[in-house]
Amino acid sequence: MTITILTSPASEPITLAEAKLFLRIDQTAEDTLITTLIGAAREAVEVGCGRALITRRVRESLDIWRRDSVGGAVLGLGPVTSIVAVRLIADNGAQSVIDPARYRLEGAGDRPRLVFEAGVPATLRSAGGIEIEYDAGYAASAASLPVALRIATMQIVAALYETRQGATQIPEAARALMAPFAPMRL
Repeated sequence: MTITILTSPASEPITLAEAKLFLRIDQTAEDTLITTLIGAAREAVEVGCGRALITRRVRESLDIWRRDSVGGAVLGLGPVTSIVAVRLIADNGAQSVIDPARYRLEGAGDRPRLVFEAGVPATLRSAGGIEIEYDAGYAASAASLPVALRIATMQIVAALYETRQGATQIPEAARALMAPFAPMRL
């Protein structure tokens, strides 16, 4: 499975001004650094809770349909807001778009799955023969995100800022704030 981001998130979960206020910084000399740390903190929160925060469009490439998905594919990034297209790719690069009437999205928030009613279509090549394009993200903007995830992002920015010269751990308080948003594991 490979996930390619086609459209980046429209914003970060917190603004530079919010991060600077949280860090108690009132000068502009480190704005570039803090902006970079915000992106790194967002990625850490997304990995920590297993979800995309701000909506983006992605393309997921698969080699085979997964058996544990109940007739389709378990999608690698969630929550999924919409399926844009499902394509089968042939060895010569030709694409066959699958009619949306043949599949449905289940479990959009927790463990999103693409399910086919009448069985999965045959793949046309052994590697990367399936492409699923979809929109994934908790919210379209930072203002719509749960406050706990925004605060977790701020806490991680602060930890990264404080330990710029060495490795840092995700603060336990941030982990606790992310925990309720992690998808259920089966």
